[in-house]
Amino acid sequence: MSTVLALATVPFLMAAGLLALMKVPTHLQLTVTDTALLIEPQGLDRWWTRRGRIAVPVAAISSVRIVPRSEAPALPPKDTAKGAARAKAKDAPQKANGMHLNGIITAGVHGDTFWDVRRGDQLLMITCKPGFEFGALVLQFANPFATLTRTRTVIAHNGSRSTSV
Repeated sequence: MSTVLALATVPFLMAAGLLALMKVPTHLQLTVTDTALLIEPQGLDRWWTRRGRIAVPVAAISSVRIVPRSEAPALPPKDTAKGAARAKAKDAPQKANGMHLNGIITAGVHGDTFWDVRRGDQLLMITCKPGFEFGALVLQFANPFATLTRTRTVIAHNGSRSTSV
């Protein structure tokens, strides 16, 4: 009887642990260089986003701003039986490659947007120019305003340097 009880509690404990970990804020490292923004998910974020490192050339960045969650790009619709047929069409949105639990976590690639967000509302959104791998990156940081200031400083410095050449 005790073996059955132990086996029955394992899935519950795993689910409870996963939910508890999702309450932990994102764990991203953002490195700003003269030529690129390097976004590196750390720990479980690497697993949830299914990405190790994203390099965004400064020249590919259209804008960087703080947005409320309601202004972030919409997630593509989930695949359905009809959606599977539409997925073969060229204009169909890309299949999601990540995790999404409404209101808890959105991580990975959804459509043409890279996400790493938990329950946060103030999100850093990096909009990219056409031709880059992603249309936008939506990221959650503990202090998004400090991250925004640091990022904009490098972009402005790079922009002023390239216009004077």
